[in-house]
Amino acid sequence: MPGADGIVMRGTMHGGSRTDLQAVSAAVGQMGNYVGLMRERIRMLEAVIENFPGGISLYDSNNQMVLCNDQQKALLDYPDELFSSGFPTLEELFRFNARRGEYGPGDVEEQVRRRLALVRERRPHQYERVRPNGTVLEVRGVPIEGGGFVTTYVDVTEQRRNQELIAHMAHHDMLTDLPNRKLLADRLQMAIAYSARNGLMAVHFLDIDNFKPVNDNMGHRAGDELLVAIATRLRSSIREHDTVARLGGDEFAIVQTGIRTRSDAAVLADRIIGQISRPFDIASTQVRVGVSIGIAFAPLDGSTTDELLAKADSALYRSKAQGRCRYTFFGVESVAA
Repeated sequence: MPGADGIVMRGTMHGGSRTDLQAVSAAVGQMGNYVGLMRERIRMLEAVIENFPGGISLYDSNNQMVLCNDQQKALLDYPDELFSSGFPTLEELFRFNARRGEYGPGDVEEQVRRRLALVRERRPHQYERVRPNGTVLEVRGVPIEGGGFVTTYVDVTEQRRNQELIAHMAHHDMLTDLPNRKLLADRLQMAIAYSARNGLMAVHFLDIDNFKPVNDNMGHRAGDELLVAIATRLRSSIREHDTVARLGGDEFAIVQTGIRTRSDAAVLADRIIGQISRPFDIASTQVRVGVSIGIAFAPLDGSTTDELLAKADSALYRSKAQGRCRYTFFGVESVAA
């Protein structure tokens, strides 16, 4: 029966081959679909990476860079030679940055060791780094399950500048750029606390004499120009750790710290009166004004901001009532310059 056995055998093999081919064909089709899906996902991932609004890099479990988009290379000024032999390791990147001063002054190898130690902790992190060129980067790092991590870099320089500008405007007079009432109150409160342990401090209330005629006769623009010029002279009259502020209109205040006697405040008041009494060149016209000053001391006259400001204001009105262009200590007769 060999012929019959052969026929049966051939029939069995033929049937088995058809089944195997169908299985293989189905598997190949599934594999093709899977490969197509993976390619599509890779294209989507590449699109996300290249359109990410900043730098992004990926490291494997051996701290070997496996991905770095063009935005990161541009943002951190990576030269082409850094990638001449392929992607660098994280240690190589740390050393490159340390040598070019990216992390500030210090021993290069110590900077590298410190950063590698942080990497080994595998903790999510977020911080801001100021590059030597002034660019402020927000850096975020996230560990990846199974090892490695992804790091992103976003340029927040303009955002931080805008925040600083908003904060500055909230505490400064828009015309003269002097501290405003809010910042004055903060500085005065600190000065009062300091004086309780280290002697006297003085608050000077200033009102410009004969400012209104300038404003009325020459216009508000000339008045503003005069206020800016006055602010400049007041700044030049005080020490670095003192504060001069504009309270509004033609009123100013000075917080004078680190003084020992009332005469120290008198010296400053005399200097201010002399500075403001000199003529100003405003709108091609020589303008003369003066200044009246009221002075209160902590802790002698009070220990709160409201109390000291009120007493300095009271002393100021006595100066104006007694002839202007003079200073008055609270509770003491005025003194003409």
